[in-house]
Amino acid sequence: MAGHGKSRHLKRMASPTVLPLPRKTSKWFKKTGPGAHALLQSIPLMALLRDVMHLGKTRWEVKKIISAGDIIVDGVKVYDERHAVGLMDVVSIPKMKKNFRVLLNKGKIALSEISGDEVGEKPCKITGKTVIRGSKVQLNMHDGRNYLIEKEEDQFKVGDTARLALPSQKLAGFLKLEKGAHCYIYQGKHCGKTGVLKEVSVFAYGTPGNAVLEDDTGNKLITLKDYLFVVDKGFKI
Repeated sequence: MAGHGKSRHLKRMASPTVLPLPRKTSKWFKKTGPGAHALLQSIPLMALLRDVMHLGKTRWEVKKIISAGDIIVDGVKVYDERHAVGLMDVVSIPKMKKNFRVLLNKGKIALSEISGDEVGEKPCKITGKTVIRGSKVQLNMHDGRNYLIEKEEDQFKVGDTARLALPSQKLAGFLKLEKGAHCYIYQGKHCGKTGVLKEVSVFAYGTPGNAVLEDDTGNKLITLKDYLFVVDKGFKI
């Protein structure tokens, strides 16, 4: 018997822990579709609107909102209810005059309302670099995006943040991961906290280094360097 591809749903009890959803209200849960964010770090657009933002009580009600083109993610109208929404995505609802940024707070996906001025930019963490034939460097972002730059323009390291202009989707600038940088912690026990980077410990090759941050109250936060996301000073949870 021929296969029919991977399942488009999973049991709620087995759903990713980042989802802020009740696990016993029903048996099944719709999976995110293939796209930018990984399954374990994203939420389907339908679930975000229904279970987090409470814009409808049923899938049918929310699907009507999506089908009408009333939801914009990163400057683009989205019509797929399975669209994966994840870290730092900008979700806009023009009819409500509301804009939100998707964050991770205490290990769960959360929304932070932002002003209209912030809608035009999205921070993307550089998670990898690849040298391409023709003297170009490909920057790999945390949300699956890839950007090509000239080799002589490459002054960036893995861990830096690229500033993406919306809705043009073009690179608008960079933030370096260095001492004095304002960082947001998006994983680990300090998930959801921010602070100024004070020190980075370098361990043996292949072992993630520790980072020491200082929050607004002067408390020290120790986490892995890989858990840091460089943001602007005005960034808020």
